[in-house]
Amino acid sequence: MRIKDLNKWILDQKKKNLMKVSRINISDVINWKIDNQKIFNYNKAFFSIVPFKFIKNNNEAWFQPLILQKEVGILGILKKKIKDVDYYLLQAKVEPGNKSGIQLSPTVQATKSNYLQKHGGKKTNYLNFFIGNKLKIKTISKSRLSEQGTRYLEKSNNNILIDIRKEKIKKIKNYIWVTKENLKYLLKKKNLLNMDTISVLSSSIKKNTLDNPINDFSNLKNTLTYLKKKIKIKKKIISFNDLKNWKIFKDKIVNNKNFFFSILFLKIKTSSREVSQWCQPIVSDYHISLNGFLVKEINKTNHYLLQGVQEAGLSSPKFTSTISVKNFTKKIGNKDIKFLNLFKKKK
Repeated sequence: MRIKDLNKWILDQKKKNLMKVSRINISDVINWKIDNQKIFNYNKAFFSIVPFKFIKNNNEAWFQPLILQKEVGILGILKKKIKDVDYYLLQAKVEPGNKSGIQLSPTVQATKSNYLQKHGGKKTNYLNFFIGNKLKIKTISKSRLSEQGTRYLEKSNNNILIDIRKEKIKKIKNYIWVTKENLKYLLKKKNLLNMDTISVLSSSIKKNTLDNPINDFSNLKNTLTYLKKKIKIKKKIISFNDLKNWKIFKDKIVNNKNFFFSILFLKIKTSSREVSQWCQPIVSDYHISLNGFLVKEINKTNHYLLQGVQEAGLSSPKFTSTISVKNFTKKIGNKDIKFLNLFKKKK
């Protein structure tokens, strides 16, 4: 698709996919309840927010809530070849937490509660390609990846890329077929390409024909095993009354030192989702975060410097980018972040 046509389509979708988001008091959140133990949905669906106390094996302790969502979500993208060019089906999706309206999201981006229609609304489009399908399609990649361990407790999603081959589908009005060149263009636009879209596509990357890594899989696995032995975190569910350094106001739950995040409560009205209005809690960061990779060519092969982390919500250590700092703009003045100086250099 020509960039000119893509931009025109995006502008048109921004006008059509409208969402009004209002902050409300906790007492006004319909179908949700907060008690001393958790914030939860009356239908026992979607997610809950639970307060925890965490203790490291060096006796460092901290208190924070985490989102509990035991369901495994689906992040799926459909692919097809048109005149020898690969195209990917994305949707213009508006979410209550988006900074600037729509984002180009995966073909299917849904929790189990959503695609089982616990909200009482419309069905999830194109779901039949990803669940129990008997179509003549090819699964290019399927990876189960964890969500952020600083926000969620052991939450994961299936990242799936499917080639529909000769299967014919009807394109719904807020969906669009884009090429790799279109995706490269969208990556340079702020807050437009959904992170889940990037996650699905990056999970399908194949290694180079000639690849000479200095670490094989066993080395990587040994690093995580070492971290698991070195860093142990005990967790205990507590009450909101015992959530040290946090305070509950009539319309939000906040950390006294502006660490972690705040919990806000919203009322949403929209013309372009499965239901037209609903209420929900939402997690909101205090400051901009930073993620960055250092890349170096070794043995004529690009190598990426990974960081092993054991976050509160992870059951075991995971690899992340070289630098991965939540609320970076707050911590920059009082925390020594390794390799940060390399990201500051303009050369």
